[in-house]
Amino acid sequence: MRVRLIQVPYDSGHRDARMGSGPGLLTRHGAERAISNLGHGVTAETVAAESAFTTEVGTALELNRGLAQRVRAAVDRGEFPLVLAGNCNSCLGTLAGLGGGKLGVVWFDAHGDFNTPETTVSGFFDGMALATATGRCWSALAATIPGFVAIPENHVVLVAARDFDAEEKRQLDQSAVALVAAEAVRTTGVEEALGGPLAMLRERVARVYLHIDLDVLDPSQARANQLAAPGGLTVEQVTHAVRLLQQQFEVAACAVTAYDPACDEDGRTLRAAMMVLEAVLSV
Repeated sequence: MRVRLIQVPYDSGHRDARMGSGPGLLTRHGAERAISNLGHGVTAETVAAESAFTTEVGTALELNRGLAQRVRAAVDRGEFPLVLAGNCNSCLGTLAGLGGGKLGVVWFDAHGDFNTPETTVSGFFDGMALATATGRCWSALAATIPGFVAIPENHVVLVAARDFDAEEKRQLDQSAVALVAAEAVRTTGVEEALGGPLAMLRERVARVYLHIDLDVLDPSQARANQLAAPGGLTVEQVTHAVRLLQQQFEVAACAVTAYDPACDEDGRTLRAAMMVLEAVLSV
C-alpha cells in the first residue's frame, strides 16, 4: 500500500502552536519510519495557510480547502490518505477529498464536537467539527470546500465521548448519531460495545473515514492535550477497535488529531500515538 502522510500542523489557525505542534513531532519521531517498517511506501507533505492574517474559522476553512485537494489527489493516485492534524475540523477537508457518496464516519474522541454556534459556550470552532460535517452548522462555509457533502447523521458512530456542553449533549441525544459510551467499552469489551452500532452502520455503508482524536485515551494512560477528560479508553482498547473496524469496512482515510506535546511529559502519548498509527496501517 502507498500511504500519503498529510500534515496539517495548526490549532485554531496558528501553526505549530499547542495541538498544532503534534503533527510535526509525530513525524520527527518516526511516523514515516513506522509506516515504512510495516512494508508500505510513504510520501509526506504539509498543508499550509497562505493568508497573511490568521483567523480561527477563516484559516481553518482555507486549510480544509487545501487538504481536500491533497486527499483527492492521493485517492486518484491509489494512495491511502493518513492525516496528522492539530484540529478535528480537518475532517471537513478529508471528507470532501474522499468525494462523499455512501461514506460512514467512525469518530473516537473525548468530546462530542457536536456544538453549533447556538449551543457552544466556549466559541471553540473545533468543538463544532462533527456538527459541521453532518450539516448542522456552518453549511455555507463548508460548501466552499471543493467536494464537501454533509454526512448523514445515521452514518456516524461516535466512540467514547464523555465531556459535553449541556445543550450539545441534548442535541446529540436527539440526533441519529450512534453514541458508544466509554463506560460500555470498559465494562462489556470492545466487540460487545461496538458490535451493534457497527452492524447497523454496515447496513448503510461499506467505506468509512476513521477519525481518532487522541484525547479519546484516558489521561491516566496518555494525556493528549489540555482538554483531555477522565474516563477514557486504553490504547489497547483503541487499537482493538481499529482492527475490528478494519475487519468490517474499507477504511478510506484516517486522521489522528489533537496531540499537544506540551501535555505529554513522559512520552507516553507519543508512544500511544505510534501504536495507533501502526494499528491503522496493519492491513
